[in-house]
Amino acid sequence: MNSSIFFSFSSKLISSTFQVHLADSKIDQYKLIKGNYTEINFPIIFKQKYGHKLLDIIDTGCVGLFLISDKLKTVLENNSLTGWKIFSIEVYDKKDNLVLGYHGLSVTGRCESASFNQSKIIEKQFISTGPICKYYKGISITQWDGTDFFSPKTKYQTFITQKAANLLKKNKITNMQIENITEYEVDIRHANKS
Repeated sequence: MNSSIFFSFSSKLISSTFQVHLADSKIDQYKLIKGNYTEINFPIIFKQKYGHKLLDIIDTGCVGLFLISDKLKTVLENNSLTGWKIFSIEVYDKKDNLVLGYHGLSVTGRCESASFNQSKIIEKQFISTGPICKYYKGISITQWDGTDFFSPKTKYQTFITQKAANLLKKNKITNMQIENITEYEVDIRHANKS
């Protein structure tokens, strides 16, 4: 499998961007990420926590759980991209005003695993007097189901195909971070190699 056609998908985590959190901390956010809605009542309520700029991707404080704009939803639908679905939400700002035009994003496509088992190990020194740190470079993906949006069965990172990456870039989706998985770097100290 040629892994160079895959990209990691996330937000830019910019502090000025409107960010939210779940109003009900008892909701299983990991079920929402994977699209398993068993025992979840909708709409899911989110409240503003930080920032002010409303962009196409909104962070929720949970890795892998994003809210998407009407614009991004339309791009996904109009281009028949696969491996995702939306869930009903309500978003409120700090003054309890309803913020319209957003949806919860679940990733339903799957791959068997995403690992660093075949990664290169590189070294970086960020300042001349600082320590040399080791990084894994590149992620290996196995047994992908062919969808445009997908995640490993037991992890929460989202990956997308070249087709999806091209369409999202072409449509100038805001607050989006995509990176070819062959270039993806993770500090060895923070990575689970399996």
